[in-house]
Amino acid sequence: HAEVISVPVNLCVKVKATNLMKEAAYNTVGAISLQGVRQADLKLGESCVIIGLGLLGQLAGLLLKASGVEVIGIDISQSAVDFAVQNGAVDHGYSRNTSGVEDKIQSLTGGKGSDAVIIAAATSSSDPINFAGAIARKKGKVVVLGAVPTGFDRDPFWYRKELELRMACSYGPGRYDLSYEEKGIDYPYAYVRWTEKRNMQAFQDLIAKGSLDLSYLTTHEFKFEDARS
Repeated sequence: HAEVISVPVNLCVKVKATNLMKEAAYNTVGAISLQGVRQADLKLGESCVIIGLGLLGQLAGLLLKASGVEVIGIDISQSAVDFAVQNGAVDHGYSRNTSGVEDKIQSLTGGKGSDAVIIAAATSSSDPINFAGAIARKKGKVVVLGAVPTGFDRDPFWYRKELELRMACSYGPGRYDLSYEEKGIDYPYAYVRWTEKRNMQAFQDLIAKGSLDLSYLTTHEFKFEDARS
């Protein structure tokens, strides 16, 4: 809470309307989820399963739906699943412990499996990465957006389906590069279309256009003077 805020040029973007400041506060996590969606590289009409429906998973679902992708949400918490379904973050939702959940996903995807799987969970368990292998289509993509082990079982799914594993590095290209983040040296637009800053700006633009409704994600508000010191 400094009196003067000095932020490097590549780490700040413009908000188009002052009445969007509450939604703009989601910029960091929104850009991180957006990078995961970009790594999935899905097209209009394709399908994606999101494993983990916490904040990143909810945002990823909203972004995918805004792109015309059919979204299936999975979480170990039934309340998280219900929250996502009720607020339109996913088209279909199931608890991880639902009986026959793999068969349900196969049915929703015409028996082919999901075009991509985004893992937005945080766990030390290898279940998400192996479950992703089971529900992805042949030659599908699995994107690690959350913090999970990547030591998957080679058989029977990953090897035989020739699945592709991709990592989503925070906001996107430029993250952890001191020349980009601190010195403001940008990457050429023609060669790196979506950088860390461009992802942040794209997220803000979607909010301004009304393409994303984030209001349901804010469950509590507190006055600054009531914050603990």
